[in-house]
Amino acid sequence: MDLTNVLHQPSLNIRVYDGEDGYITAECIDIPGCISQGKTKEEALANIMDAISVCLEIILERAAASVRPAPSSDNLRLSLTTSELLPV
Repeated sequence: MDLTNVLHQPSLNIRVYDGEDGYITAECIDIPGCISQGKTKEEALANIMDAISVCLEIILERAAASVRPAPSSDNLRLSLTTSELLPV
């Protein structure tokens, strides 16, 4: 799954709900698997912000690692879906 589009979104969707264990669960809908919880809604939101930060760092690192060496042209276009650099 390509998540580089998440890096360009102006905002992310967060869903907050009561978990089965008595904790409040917060989930970033835009990043699969990015979920956290807390004893209160405020704590759950603070924790999901930390989780989102870590997830975005990983997405950015993976996107940077997948960029191929640049063609000889000085004007290039980077495809965020394929990580290809193409001359313009």
